[in-house]
Amino acid sequence: MRNLKKLKANGRLAVDTNAVIAYREGITEVCNIMDSADILFLPVIVLGELLYGAVNSVRSQENEQIINKFLDISTLVFIDKSIAVQYSRVRLALKKIGHPIPENDLWIAATCLEHNLPLLSSDRHFDYVYGLKVINWTKGDS
Repeated sequence: MRNLKKLKANGRLAVDTNAVIAYREGITEVCNIMDSADILFLPVIVLGELLYGAVNSVRSQENEQIINKFLDISTLVFIDKSIAVQYSRVRLALKKIGHPIPENDLWIAATCLEHNLPLLSSDRHFDYVYGLKVINWTKGDS
C-alpha cells in the first residue's frame, strides 16, 4: 500500500500498455490504482501499441472503440525535444550498465522522467531506469 498512498498524494499516473490491458481485464489491484489517480497520462507510444493490438485482433473495431473511450479519460502525452533528450540519457545509462530495454519502453520511461510521473507497469526491466518511479502490481508494490 505504500506506493498507492504516494500516488494519492500526487494524483498523477502514467500507464504502460500492460496496465491498460489489465485494467480492461478488470484486475482489481490495477483498477484500484488507476481509479485512485486524479489524472491518467497515456504516453503516445502506449497509444500506438494499443492501437496496433486492436487492428491486429479479430474484433478490431470493438477494440479500437474501447481504446478511444480510454483515451477520453486520459491525457495523451506527445514526444517533444525534452523527452528526446531524456531518451538519449536513459538509453546511454542503460547501455553503460549493460541492461538495455525494449525501444518503446525507453520512450515511455523518458516520457515519465521528463514529466515526473510514476509509471504503472508489470515490466520489471523498468527497475533499471534510474529515477523512474514504477508501480508494479505483480511485485506487491502497490
